[in-house]
Amino acid sequence: MTRTAMLVACISVLLFALPLPAAAAELYMVDEREIYLALDKMNAMGYLPRFFANTRPYDMKGVRAALDNNPALAETLGIGFPLAQWVARYAEDNAVARGSIAAGWAEKRKEPWNSDGIIVPEGYSGELSAFGRWEPYPYLSAHAKGVAWAGTDGYDNAILGDTALEFGHKYISLQAGMISTWYGPGRGGALIFTNNAQPYPGIRLHNPVPIPMPWIFSFLGNFQYDFFFAQLGNTTRPIADPTLFGMRLAFRPSVFLEFGLNRSIQYGGEGQPDGFNAWWDAFLATRINEDSDVKENELAGFDVTLTLPFRAQPLQLYFEMAGEDQHPSTIPYPTKYAYLFGIFLPSIAGNPAFDLRVEYADSHSDRDGAAWYVHPDYPHSYKNRILGHPMGTDARDVFVEGHWFFLPSTYLQLNWNYITHYFGAGSPSYVPGTEREEINRYGASFVGWFTQKLRGEVGFLWETTEKPGGQPTAPTEQDITFRVGLSYQVGR
Repeated sequence: MTRTAMLVACISVLLFALPLPAAAAELYMVDEREIYLALDKMNAMGYLPRFFANTRPYDMKGVRAALDNNPALAETLGIGFPLAQWVARYAEDNAVARGSIAAGWAEKRKEPWNSDGIIVPEGYSGELSAFGRWEPYPYLSAHAKGVAWAGTDGYDNAILGDTALEFGHKYISLQAGMISTWYGPGRGGALIFTNNAQPYPGIRLHNPVPIPMPWIFSFLGNFQYDFFFAQLGNTTRPIADPTLFGMRLAFRPSVFLEFGLNRSIQYGGEGQPDGFNAWWDAFLATRINEDSDVKENELAGFDVTLTLPFRAQPLQLYFEMAGEDQHPSTIPYPTKYAYLFGIFLPSIAGNPAFDLRVEYADSHSDRDGAAWYVHPDYPHSYKNRILGHPMGTDARDVFVEGHWFFLPSTYLQLNWNYITHYFGAGSPSYVPGTEREEINRYGASFVGWFTQKLRGEVGFLWETTEKPGGQPTAPTEQDITFRVGLSYQVGR
């Protein structure tokens, strides 16, 4: 038994010894995005002072804890309180099952951003999916999801989505299965981890409910941690079956502030040191194998979210910064950085039926060239999909999104992305601003619950690409995608 396995076994024994209730199963970031949006709006209005909004996926027990006995919600007016009532009713069930069917058409085969690795075939296509959550005991829960699709272009596939068994306490809980992670306040993407790729097999240790900091640390408010280990397999990877480690430590001193520290380490695999000692060396940023040119892939960063719940115009400001490629000094530090800035208006001019988000992300450097997500031995990807921001390496992204709520459970969404991909940066002949690909993506979707069990969704995406591949003379390309879906959900 490896030291990592021994550590997991010890944690499991500890969890079995804890008598108090555990975490509930998780919300699905793709299938239940209306819940995420409702929580985002309430949090930015100042109604969820103890909720951690930037470590996702959310746990049902954490959602319930944020809504129960919340004096801020009791004083709300307008859409804020109906949103809370609707989310609270949705979260009541301890057993949920949903089946969905969807049909669509795409001009080209497409890989939608932040969609759990699902592919949209070219031409006409159909999709079937199902998910469920089950909480048979206060200390035990499970969730599972499967998706299958087929298209007229002959491309079909089936994948296992977020699927895990969880056991433990509200302050320490162990999860094992297929997991996905999103660290940070960005909603168009985050720098280190998103759900852009498929869920990966692994184990996670986290606290579903925030922990009040004790004693002299009480000024930090509530605390949340999230650690996971995952295996990335050997499909088209330079080093087969590497280990991925991720961690986030987050603090919420008040309703106004949430900040987090994030880290990712990819190491081990075929022919490389593995196990606890290799992880510990990587964690301390020391060289694992002095006799090899292979270097582990490390990313580290932080994020800050400032919530200003002004009555006339509440707003939320956030910033994320992360770096990679350590400087070879006594105290290693990153030398190449990426950034993300954002502003979210959960209501417009005092009308909470409307909201607006503007976000900017940047992984480009004229000097360093392609730096992010391009490690030669441990690429930051899973099954050829980037684990971090879907804009990719050497890119900049402007993301604008707005919603019009007709009901707490029903809304129209409009969004726009302007993505610039740079080519040739860092080379002696590179001239800043040249050899770049420019993409405009215009999206519209409608999500609505017609009854307490029946949910409908319609989506449209139009994309144009100028100078594809950075070739100035290449003709402009376009892609159009339609999708319509219907879901039926039951619970108890």
